[in-house]
Amino acid sequence: MLRTLRPFVLTLCALLFTLVTVTVSAQNQALEPIDLRVMTFNIWVGGELVDFGKVIEAIQLADADVVGLQEPGGNAARIAAALGWQHVSERLHIISRYPLIDPPDGNGVYIYVQVRPGEVVALANTHLPSDPYGPYLLRDGESLEAVLENERVTRLESDFFQSLVTTLPGVVEAGYPLVLTGDFNAPSHLDWTDAMVGVVPHIPFAVEWQVSRTLEELGFIDSYRAIYPDPTARVGMTWTPGYPVPRLREGEVVDRIDYVYAAGNVQVLDSQIVGELGGADVDIAVDPYPSDHRGVVSTLRITPAVPPLFAAVTDRVITQGDDIVVRYAAPEGENTDRIVIVPAGGGVPNDNLLSLPPMEADFFGAVTFGSQTLAPGEYAAVLVGGGETELSRSQFWILAPDAVPEIRTTQPTFAPDEPISIEWANAPDNRYDWIGIYLAGESDLYNYYAFVYTNSASSGSTAMVDAALEPGDYEVRLMRDDWYVVLASAAFTVSAP
Repeated sequence: MLRTLRPFVLTLCALLFTLVTVTVSAQNQALEPIDLRVMTFNIWVGGELVDFGKVIEAIQLADADVVGLQEPGGNAARIAAALGWQHVSERLHIISRYPLIDPPDGNGVYIYVQVRPGEVVALANTHLPSDPYGPYLLRDGESLEAVLENERVTRLESDFFQSLVTTLPGVVEAGYPLVLTGDFNAPSHLDWTDAMVGVVPHIPFAVEWQVSRTLEELGFIDSYRAIYPDPTARVGMTWTPGYPVPRLREGEVVDRIDYVYAAGNVQVLDSQIVGELGGADVDIAVDPYPSDHRGVVSTLRITPAVPPLFAAVTDRVITQGDDIVVRYAAPEGENTDRIVIVPAGGGVPNDNLLSLPPMEADFFGAVTFGSQTLAPGEYAAVLVGGGETELSRSQFWILAPDAVPEIRTTQPTFAPDEPISIEWANAPDNRYDWIGIYLAGESDLYNYYAFVYTNSASSGSTAMVDAALEPGDYEVRLMRDDWYVVLASAAFTVSAP
């Protein structure tokens, strides 16, 4: 477990999404189920600390179809390539055998896995804040009341979790099967029961851990506990087999905090633990084991759904000269629909730069544009229906071939308590790229004063209003993907009062 960083605005297509819900449900009744093996895997600092090849081996032995990664460290595409997979969502840290679609109305909370043409499964992936960790607090003598308050503040009310619980139930209600993977950094109320007191040394009493209870109340099924409902018979620990195996600090608390949840038209067929050779409850063993978390892979029988109308770029950051691939679900095929490229904020038809119809009168598919004639900047792919009606819009950036990440403050000097205004450009499309403020020359990358996420925007601006900096010299640093790799930096000063 690493120290993680703490912390449907709907388009015009929203009305169509609502209107097609009944139709989608009727269409889904005729769809055939598919068995999907979904894995959650915290690979520990990009998978480099033990043996990157063993990360690949673990996924291969698990025979996973889709993997929600945590702590990929910018290596999601590298892992997919090593597996021979073509489909990667850097925004959500998901890799897949099947095409991935980042629908505009998903807002970076969920994506679609297209298991068959025009048939999708919704998938979300998360990594909740790790510190302070509830079982450690209990171990160290904190009261249950204080621990549950910490859970509420640190995890339950975090932006990470709130984005899930405010968005995902609507996806299920609209008729879409949904899978949620993640390292939740919180135990389950299904494990901390009266029957477990004394069975596992660190469980002194039953605890209603709020994250798992909230998900259960929202209709999510813990796939591992669906197969192994009795924790006294099979604990299924995922944190931690060691860092690395078998190294553990004295007094370490081991627990189950990595989950594959399912909701909607999903049946759990099996669930397995991927871990170290000889480990208790390990079903799929890798030696040496590459992570400080075990993985979980669950076999799910899922009845897919027909997606709503959308246009979605496969890559949100594109180097000038590379292809712009736009997946779509179009209502009328090539008869009346078009996919149009416009500048960010531009409209149709006045701002059309490039235009193609859906291919071969297909309602579901992809079109490819060249980007060589487009200047670096921010754009959108727009699905246009009859009468120039905009049905869906997907944002992306084009970068110059020689572009490198950049960051700057809007002025060289700020007064005490003045918001620190920052602009950045050419950032990668990683889910948790972030901006930190450091003392000038600070070499300890953990020692930041304040931070904010870029929200997967390749370029943008923000203002840090709660930095509370004393007079002195500082640096603002653009950092990679919830980890401590500096992509760019710029100096600024806070003046004396």
